[in-house]
Formats: sequence, C-alpha cells, structure tokens
Amino acid sequence: MANLVLMPKLGFNMETGQIVQWHKKEGELINKGDVLVEISTDKTVMEIESTCDGTVRKLLAPEGETVPVILPIAIIGEADENIEQILKQAMAQLGMEQMPDSAQAETSDASNIAVQAPIEETQVPTSVITELKLTPKARKVIAENNLDIANLGIQGTGFQGGITAKDIEKYLENNHYKITPLADKIAQENKVNVANLQGTGIGGKITKDDVLNILNKDIDSKKVETQVQTDPSDERAVRQKVSYSGMRKIIGDRLSQSKFTAPHLYFTTSVDVSNLMDLRAQVNSAQETKVSINDFIIGALIKALQEYPELNSSLQGNEIIQYEDVNIGVAIGLESGLIVPVIRKAQNKKLTQIAQESQSLAGKARNGKLLPHEYQGGTFTISNLGMFGIENFTAIINPPEAGILSISAAKKTPVVVEENGEDKVVIKPILKMTLSVDHRIIDGMTATRFINKVKDLIEKPFSIIV
Repeated sequence: MANLVLMPKLGFNMETGQIVQWHKKEGELINKGDVLVEISTDKTVMEIESTCDGTVRKLLAPEGETVPVILPIAIIGEADENIEQILKQAMAQLGMEQMPDSAQAETSDASNIAVQAPIEETQVPTSVITELKLTPKARKVIAENNLDIANLGIQGTGFQGGITAKDIEKYLENNHYKITPLADKIAQENKVNVANLQGTGIGGKITKDDVLNILNKDIDSKKVETQVQTDPSDERAVRQKVSYSGMRKIIGDRLSQSKFTAPHLYFTTSVDVSNLMDLRAQVNSAQETKVSINDFIIGALIKALQEYPELNSSLQGNEIIQYEDVNIGVAIGLESGLIVPVIRKAQNKKLTQIAQESQSLAGKARNGKLLPHEYQGGTFTISNLGMFGIENFTAIINPPEAGILSISAAKKTPVVVEENGEDKVVIKPILKMTLSVDHRIIDGMTATRFINKVKDLIEKPFSIIV
C-alpha cells in the first residue's frame, strides 16, 4: 500500500522545512529506519527516516525546495503498485500541475522519523471523526481543502445525518472559494486577496501558480512605481540582497515580541573571578574533562535558581509557572543566526557532566545536528560573549522565560582592597554580568538578590562544586 511521506512538524514554531538532500533515488528500495531525506528547519538540519519498507516511487520536491509542514514530499509503495490516485492527492495538496525533477544524494546516519500517511487515511483530526459522521470521500475533500469541519456547521444529508462529499462541495460552492492548502498559505503570508480570483486548477481551484502570478504582477507594478519615485541623488551601490527568512526571521520575530511585550529590567554587577580561575586550573589539572569558566557560571546559576525559583519561571496566559527542573539554555551564535541548546534537569548533574553536555550541544549546533528536544523547553538562558572580548552588553529575554544572564569578558582591572587596615590597589580579573528580567513577573528586589547570589557563588566557587 502506497504511503505519502509528509514534511514533519518538528517544533512549535516550525511552519516550513527545506529539502536539503535526498538520500534515496526514485525506484530505489528503502527499509524501515533508512534515511530518506535531510531537511533544514529554522533551527537545525535533520535526517528523516522511513517508517516503512518499500520502493521510493516519487520525490515530490527537489533539493532546495521549501515545503509547508504536514504536506507531502514523497511517495513510498510497492515497485509495481499503481500510484495514480495517491499522486493526484499529493499534487492537489501541493497545488502542483506537474512533477518537479527529483535530485538524489548519498546516505548517512539517521536521527529522526518522517511522518507518513496511508492513502486510505485522510488528515482529519481524530476528535472530529469521532464527533461527526463523515464518509471516506468527505474526509478526502476536507483534507484537500484544508477545512476546519467542526466549526462550519454543515448539515449532513447522508445516512443518519452523516456528512457526505456532496454536502461539503455544496458548502464550498456557496460559502468558500476553492484553494489548495499551499496556495492558501502563500496568499495569507503575502496578504493576497483571492476571493475574486478565478483558479486554473481542477474545478476552478486556486493553485500556488495562480497566487504567485498575482504576486509577480504586484512586484512588477511596484518596480515601475519605484523607478518613477526614486531620488536620482541616491546613488548607493547595492552589494547584495539577502532574504529575511528562515532562522534569521524566526529570531527577529521572537525577540521583537519579547522586547515589546515583556518590559525588560536590567541589573549589572562586577564580579571578581580570581578564585574561580584558580579553582578551574586545579580541577582541570586533575581530570580529563575540561571545565570552562562558563560551566562554573552555569553551576552558580543552577544553585541560585533553586534558591530563587521566581527566576526559573514563565508567564503563560494568566498564570506564572515556576518549574522544578532547571533547564539552562546556552546561547550559541551561528553564521545563520542564534540558537539556544538546552541542558535539561541541570540541577541533577555534576559540573563535569554539564561541561560534557555543553560541549556536545555546541558541536551539534554548529554542525546543524540538534534535535528538537535539545533546543526546546529551557527555563533560563545564559549568553556569554566574554570569549570575544566584549566588556559589557545586555541580552533580550528568550520568551517565555523570565530572565537571561549576559556574561562579558574578564579584564585585568585595578581594584581597591583593604589589607591590614589600609587601602591598597591591586590588579584583579573582573567581569561584568547583566541580568535582564521580565518586570511583569520579577520585581527589582528579587532580581537584585538573585544576581548578588550568583556573584557570591562565583567569587566563592568551592560552593558551586560542593
């Protein structure tokens, strides 16, 4: 039985995935667990496994193509099986009139599983199926038209009030223009009014090409308008234009929401890391696993968050949720943007375990191999730019967390200390750290006590490892 392989939804914010590399060619045998395709999300690159045995009958998207989640990207079935029906179903969902050329690639290790849907099944939520009586053909029409059937109030004319395909088609004729899910998504993202558009698809359905044609005409008209209105004195040479999309857009949208939704409050303090550096040198000389300054600071954060659980929380709706687990997010800068892998249940881990996991996650992040559970579910974030020599900066809170701690470089600084009742100037390694908190749920006194606790732990580092 032929199966549709769907673009998996691997995270809450994931809306599309890009085909990076096909690991199987059309006509090749594939076994359950074999890598079929490598996809790129807004966070990482992942290898997707097949969940069944069979033959790769059709690759529906070429490498480099971006496909919305839960839409078909391939068909797996028996070598001699007739796939005409399921191919039409896939093309209708994608708004395609002809198949793209398929590209291939070599295989590699697996790390995730593709979503696959048998042809006899349609993607209507189980809760809807149990509440409403739907014929098999009705389910197919619902899936093809991306309908929220539970909220349409359609009166069924079938057996015992069951909803038939004709009932849904009549509703579409009277109340809704026909449009493929992909075309609908493109139209909504670009604010294209398709209410009066005559589709070129089957039965007048609006396809992706119909929407793109409108967009292209709009772009051409804007180009003409721009040429007319351009100031001739503006002779700035354009080096290149980069699409504001993917990871960069996700980061921008999330941080803009954080900055303008959560009122940020900042607290900066200077920390003497003399004792920490000495202890780190002793620890690293006595064991194979090397522990960084950042690992020690994470250890201090864990203890402080356990003492001040208000900071280990999030505001969700009308509730402030405090978490038992301390899941520390560690911000890592990549060429494509910022990603925050998470050390989960950090309160149960030794400093050496934190160091090992931190190094492993950083490596995966730089190679684009993070799995969704490795960058989701954080409760507090640390951002360290000290290794780049940055002397002070403030960070934007990673929503929906309550705070983020930014760590700057340790600089040799003249410090006045008292020895034998006299003031004396000595040189010490001092770093600045700034705490950003969501003032809706964290007040100034709590934030002050928290950052002073972190400072005290760093300046007395034996308490971190005890």
